[in-house]
Amino acid sequence: MFRRLLSKKESGFTIIEVMIVLAIAGLILVVVLVAVPQLQRNQRDTARQDVAGRLSTELGTYATNNGGVYPFGTAATGSGTLADFNARYVNGGAALDLKNPKTGSQYTVQLETVITADPGPDAISIYPGASCSGEVVAGSISNTSRQFALRVALERTGTFYCVDNI
Repeated sequence: MFRRLLSKKESGFTIIEVMIVLAIAGLILVVVLVAVPQLQRNQRDTARQDVAGRLSTELGTYATNNGGVYPFGTAATGSGTLADFNARYVNGGAALDLKNPKTGSQYTVQLETVITADPGPDAISIYPGASCSGEVVAGSISNTSRQFALRVALERTGTFYCVDNI
């Protein structure tokens, strides 16, 4: 039987080797802790964009089911109203899941009367008669138009997502 005796030099890790391993592990941990919140914000922004796209589709469905009339009118005009749209497509029949992915609260769908109005954090603004130019709404408000733009606030302050039906 041969026994090989380890010399003192081969007996284990040196303090320098342990420090290098800990430094590498710490660096990996820092990278992960910095990257994960950004990934979560991006995922929530993608969910917001999806909500705006689904709402745009449902507005088109509403118009198809109501003789081409979009829900931008008032009760006095006799045309479709946002309240009717919300009752039948958002809160009722189709029960669209229009929740803010960060807070979990239901988005408020609101008609805007001026182009410069920005939606709040829990709101989706509809601009009848307008179109999107990047994240900005362009055009003029017209409740009788078949054209519209939707806008929702993204997580980073001052940034928005705009989608239209053009």
